[in-house]
Amino acid sequence: MEEGLLDQGDKTTSEPFKLLVQSIFDYAIFMLDPKGFVTSWNAGAERIKGYQTEQIVGQHFSKFYTEEDRAAGMPQSVLETAKREGRFEGEGWRVRKDGARFWASVVVDRIQDEKGKLVGFAKITRDMTEQRAAQQALLEAERSFQILVQGVTDYALFMLDPAGKVTNWNSGAQRIKGYAPEEIIGEHFSRFYTPEEFEAGVPHRALEIARETGRYEAEGWRMRKDGTRFWASVVLDAIRNEDGELIGFAKITRDMTDKRETQSRLEESREQLFRSQKMEALGQLTGGLAHDFNNLLTAILGACELALRNIKDPDKVRRMLDGVRNSAQRGASLTRQLLAFARAQPLELKQIDLKLFFADVATLLRPSLRSNIEVVTEFSDQLWPVDADAGALELAILNFAFNARDAMPEGGTLRISAHNAVLTGEPDGLRGEHVALRVADTGTGMSREVVERVFEPFFTTKSFGEGTGLGLSQVFGFARQIGGAIAVESEPGKGSVFTMYIPASRSGEPSGGRNKGSETLGRVLVVEDDTLVAELAAGMFDELGFQATVTHSAKEALERLSGGEKPRLIFSDIVMPGGISGVELARKVRERFPELPILLTTGYSEQVAQVHGFPILQKPYEMDALAGALGKLLKIEIAAS
Repeated sequence: MEEGLLDQGDKTTSEPFKLLVQSIFDYAIFMLDPKGFVTSWNAGAERIKGYQTEQIVGQHFSKFYTEEDRAAGMPQSVLETAKREGRFEGEGWRVRKDGARFWASVVVDRIQDEKGKLVGFAKITRDMTEQRAAQQALLEAERSFQILVQGVTDYALFMLDPAGKVTNWNSGAQRIKGYAPEEIIGEHFSRFYTPEEFEAGVPHRALEIARETGRYEAEGWRMRKDGTRFWASVVLDAIRNEDGELIGFAKITRDMTDKRETQSRLEESREQLFRSQKMEALGQLTGGLAHDFNNLLTAILGACELALRNIKDPDKVRRMLDGVRNSAQRGASLTRQLLAFARAQPLELKQIDLKLFFADVATLLRPSLRSNIEVVTEFSDQLWPVDADAGALELAILNFAFNARDAMPEGGTLRISAHNAVLTGEPDGLRGEHVALRVADTGTGMSREVVERVFEPFFTTKSFGEGTGLGLSQVFGFARQIGGAIAVESEPGKGSVFTMYIPASRSGEPSGGRNKGSETLGRVLVVEDDTLVAELAAGMFDELGFQATVTHSAKEALERLSGGEKPRLIFSDIVMPGGISGVELARKVRERFPELPILLTTGYSEQVAQVHGFPILQKPYEMDALAGALGKLLKIEIAAS
């Protein structure tokens, strides 16, 4: 029968064709007679359907169909379709010999002779079970993803084509933006932008950035369908196919209006809290300063009054003047403390031998402590010198000591020590050679909460009026300014230990001393608008061996210089009336007389941080400080006494 269906007149053609068909394993290829009985069977049919040739030839092909399909007359319908139309093509479940089902892709072609008479059918079947399973899994994944996307209501998730037109729309987009899918699909996404951003070209720029970089992310106001605005967090991702061709954009939008309003209210609350804390801090500062300065002024006024009443008693006048001087020094220290806190006081770093330095500090420290406090010092003989500002370091040690004193109301031991330390990242990332200056007390100690706040500005555990709360904050700032750090250890009832890490000196030579001399050292032009301060400055210069000429404005000083006067040095205040500051004066003088030394002085000025190339002497200054600044500037030795 098979040969009858093939070309029986050309054996050279039919034999190779039969061999080809028999060698195919991936497809079941077999022949049916006009009634649907199997007349041939290839190896692929054996593998797919499970029947050997002798088991199936002569059997009706309907046995490959499921019972449901046979009951529905599907086998006969397939043959009728192929007979009528010349071909049947479809997919469906088929049955193997062992009863197992597989998904088949089927093609049935009508076979006719030269006269057009039906002689049978050619049937090709392919097992598509795995492909169908994969396709079904993909469809299920797509369906699940679609359900997921449509189920998300907190985010607007939708797609844009390469031109920016909406191609799909989820329920979250409908909830947030107010458009139904049929209202927005096909429309350009720029309609979601405010008129201002639309005019500024923001939508176009967003697409360009996403196209060029793959992603655009921003926050801003967007428009709903009803015209109301909402604050949106937006992400726009470029979507490309396997060839890298842009096929559109994925857009995610979230309504952040409530969150933004909550954040705004939180920031407003924080600002109100900050203002409240600021006012409280100013109150503490004012009370502390008033207390401290009133004590100083009381001492100064009382000493001046007693000196005037005992003008004929030189010893008593000297003691009163010493008291005035000490009170003024304490006032200067308090001012330095405030300026250091404000970061407005420049530091003058120089090499310091801590062991010798503390010997001088001890003369100020011991009288300030109660007799029931024992002071113990431990300094290594091989201690490295450090680079620091002497005045600020002295103030730091005094602050540590005064805090320790207040923490030991019943007395105790104050231990001050120093040792070399090579740091490797702790504390605060410090590395290299440092000197660890430790101040330990046996006082009441601090709780963990207090330790965490101990360096905060204005924070104090003392009663109102007993302190400004700036002491340890100033020490903390000083340590940072010189490139060091501070660590603190404390527990209630076990005392406290403050350790300041100070960078070891990199200078080759320690700072030198001054030799006494009495020769005239030249003329100084003093520029100071305050008459009393100018007179005092001139007196100090006279004591140091200079001849002082006083002017009270920068304009007057420039006129003197234009008149031919050429002093050895100009000493000028920074803040002065007349429109020309000391800094401007110094620059004008530098242009005309590049070699003329200039020393500036100030109590406080925002211009200090902007001064470049001019040394500055901080007010209030004493004769020692003035002599030191002059000696350094003129490179000579100047005696202060």
